[in-house]
Amino acid sequence: MVDSVLGVENYLSIMKMKRGRAGIAYEDTELGEGGTAERGCTVEVEYSLFLNRGGQVQKDTHYTFHIGERRVIAGLESGVEGMRAGGKRRIRVGPHLAYGENGVPATIPANGVLEFRVTLLSVQSNESASE
Repeated sequence: MVDSVLGVENYLSIMKMKRGRAGIAYEDTELGEGGTAERGCTVEVEYSLFLNRGGQVQKDTHYTFHIGERRVIAGLESGVEGMRAGGKRRIRVGPHLAYGENGVPATIPANGVLEFRVTLLSVQSNESASE
């Protein structure tokens, strides 16, 4: 477990991850060329979810959500912001932005650290939604 600021920075450096908004860490594995995901946009993603200590929880899950409506865990929402359609990103989410002390019984342990592997399939901005 990484338990110091220096330890976290070293871990991120070794894993080639950047520190994102709200304390997430991410690595763009493929940059997209489409629209940019930002607050107010509706995004369609495909993701696989892994536990920090190994083990896949979900695979190739499609989901559409509106950034800012809090319909997904905060870490995933923050992690998708700034991506461009067609891009792929690995997002590491601490428990404070996921399921916290409760976890999800039989799936995600209490204080579980999660890793999402996300492909941003599409972005629809507010302007195009209202036209």
